[in-house]
Amino acid sequence: MVKERCSAEQLADMIAQKINVAGVEVAVRRDHAYGFVPTVISAPSDQIGFQRRADEIAHVLRIRFDLA
Repeated sequence: MVKERCSAEQLADMIAQKINVAGVEVAVRRDHAYGFVPTVISAPSDQIGFQRRADEIAHVLRIRFDLA
């Protein structure tokens, strides 16, 4: 299966949209082990909880997308 290639900004936007909370800002960086890793830069509350959610979403997105 060929994965669709997306930019870091596109992947960060997808993750932020799936979290669906105003004020959550996500960045994505390349990772040799996983392909890409999200980092929650800002959140209205409980940044660790939002980071866990972003990691869960990224795990699902890695099946379909690859970082360009």
